Amino acid sequence: MSKLISLIIGYVLTFLIIMAYYKINNIRTPFSNWGGWKKDVKLKEKFIISFILQIPVFIIFVIL
Repeated sequence: MSKLISLIIGYVLTFLIIMAYYKINNIRTPFSNWGGWKKDVKLKEKFIISFILQIPVFIIFVIL
């Protein structure tokens, strides 16, 4: 149960960091209101953001 809570907290922090990066740099956010991708997001940007969102899983299940 502890790993699950840590994973959820990790995802929330990662998502907030991504959103803060886009807000600080005045770039349009890549997510729609329901969490999907917007139509103008390039494939390269999707890969980078998807990789960043997998960091909490790597930390929780591989390192810990």
